[in-house]
Amino acid sequence: MQPNDNTQRTDESTATNENTRQSVLNANDATSPISLTRRNMMRATAGTGVAALGLGAGFAGSAAAGGIAEFQNLTVSDDNRIVNEDGETFKMRGLSIPDPKRLHRTRHLRGKTPEQLLDMVTNNEAGWHPRVIRVPAQPQDIGEHPMGHTGPEYEYGELESPQAVDDDRRKQRPAQPAAFTRAELEDYLENYYDPIVERCKERGVYCIVDYHRHWHEQPPGIEQPSYAENHLPYNSEYTNYWAYNSHEMFGKDAPGSWGYVDQKYIKETPGDGYVRDIHSESDLPGTPYAYENWTVNQELLEEVLMFWDVVAKRYGEMDHVIFEPYNEPTAPGIWGPVEGCSAYKQKPLWDTYLDEFMGPIIEKIREYQSDRVLLVGVPGWCQSVQALHWRNFNDAGYDNIAVTWHNYAGHDVSQMNNWFNDTHYKSPEAVEAETGEDLESPYLPVSDHPDNLQDCYGWEAYEAAGLQNAMEHHPIAVTEFGWINDTDVSHWLRGTTTGQGTLPEYGVPFLNQVEEDDRISWVGWCADVRWLPKMFDNPNAPEEGELDLVNDNFYDTSFEDIPVGCEELPCEWNLIGGENSGEYLKEQLEAHKDDQVPFETRTIGGGANDGGDGSDTISVGDHEARDTNDDGLYEDVDGDGETTHEDVNAFFENLESDGVQENSDAFDFDGNGEIGFADVLELLNRI
Repeated sequence: MQPNDNTQRTDESTATNENTRQSVLNANDATSPISLTRRNMMRATAGTGVAALGLGAGFAGSAAAGGIAEFQNLTVSDDNRIVNEDGETFKMRGLSIPDPKRLHRTRHLRGKTPEQLLDMVTNNEAGWHPRVIRVPAQPQDIGEHPMGHTGPEYEYGELESPQAVDDDRRKQRPAQPAAFTRAELEDYLENYYDPIVERCKERGVYCIVDYHRHWHEQPPGIEQPSYAENHLPYNSEYTNYWAYNSHEMFGKDAPGSWGYVDQKYIKETPGDGYVRDIHSESDLPGTPYAYENWTVNQELLEEVLMFWDVVAKRYGEMDHVIFEPYNEPTAPGIWGPVEGCSAYKQKPLWDTYLDEFMGPIIEKIREYQSDRVLLVGVPGWCQSVQALHWRNFNDAGYDNIAVTWHNYAGHDVSQMNNWFNDTHYKSPEAVEAETGEDLESPYLPVSDHPDNLQDCYGWEAYEAAGLQNAMEHHPIAVTEFGWINDTDVSHWLRGTTTGQGTLPEYGVPFLNQVEEDDRISWVGWCADVRWLPKMFDNPNAPEEGELDLVNDNFYDTSFEDIPVGCEELPCEWNLIGGENSGEYLKEQLEAHKDDQVPFETRTIGGGANDGGDGSDTISVGDHEARDTNDDGLYEDVDGDGETTHEDVNAFFENLESDGVQENSDAFDFDGNGEIGFADVLELLNRI
């Protein structure tokens, strides 16, 4: 652009602007820095014609307008759908991002700040159309603990020795409750979480506040049968169970998993025919018996209640906020078929969960948010929802509940493409015959013969997950699912013998099924370059094994010593395509951008933080001005990511600078084709 193409002014307009400028200078203390308050501005412009300066014009806002234009309270209808205030079905579709404090701490490792990541994946003009963003709040980040969540590595042949584990911190012990103090939580929210909650509103997406607590002891990345998991004691430093079995045979020194209790109790109960003879609930022995004696982890419960006492009060009245009370209650899990003796044996554990663990958490949240949908997880990593057929949350006295379900490419039902199983199962032999592939061990033998001991274990893998028509009781929110075609990634995430870690084997058929039912919403995991299965790559960032962190902890390691993958933020991320999840999830969000989205929406652009179009800057004096809503106007004159009165000051002080005069289109706020003080007034009016 030539300097004079769009900057010539008439003598009249120049005179008017100079008179107005002098009026403002007179309205302020000439010896003090200019402070353009609204009162001073109105005094200054009284003689120049307020109407002529357009002070009645609409305000474009400091943040990107667009996405959902006006949020509504979301509830659950009588027919188990998430609905807006007019009763119209809203099928949530969106993405998860990492914990914002983790993102902030590792911004130069990853290549983006939390705001830059959020702006990128909500940029409609770049083809991104999520309607919800799930934001994990991790206890290990709130309290600055080591980063992991997957557990120690075991040695084959040592399964009977629960403490036979590597003592390296990289094996990642969980942060035991309470993992943080109230003061640490409040600091976390103010400095890291609040900005993302607010940014979600500005970007027109619902914000799922996800209390991201979980833990399991499955050996990370090892092709090992699932009977190896959950064998560490309840009170081991490597575990974090939500309950333990208090029967005299077990207690805190024994593994807290339901499977361990079941197998141990079966084995040591006199009489070989004990379990085989259970064909109805009345066949169970009287109390007390091992299947009924479950006691919740009070320390963990108190931690969760403290979290929601602070967080629900803080965000409970925000229309765009949805609460997910507990990401993945892990062991003791609840597995097995809807009916049969293993179902009878697990019902007491489910009642304990409803009444004594999740019930108090829901009640705490309802103190501050009484009438919104909650996304509630279930024991067993949210993989098995069959307990809803026994007794659902409505039966327990809790309404407006959607139940979360998590699925990955390596899960048993994924190997069998049986995500919607309805308690009519195929035997492993039948699946192998149909697919021509060997299924991964363990698949326990199945028989219709009543004397088959396995019939009553409840550990049949193909009966231990899937939706099982849970939509008949509550809406379902698939708040985690994903896949990646990478053999170096844990088999749970990528799939195994049947090649389920690919787009055609998992991604397409899974989402096709989920899209068939408007009672099911979905949130893909994960919009990141590090959390697996990831959607992006940063080719310049080091791999996890190359980090060399103190105590495997981003917080024990000084900020200067955290490896760098991006010197100048933001850096470009590559969306992973091919048989992986990144490109396909983006395509699906765009394909369904208006499908069961009962809200007025407006297009938004990249924003100041996305590293795309909105990150272009114009030098204005000592500032780098930015276009915060991709409308071609650079409202963020001081370049701090917001549009405030400080931008009006910066614009006024640098009105004659080359950056402004040579980029007149970017600062022509009143739209008259000229640059002058009227544009300063219009910017003020927009604020």
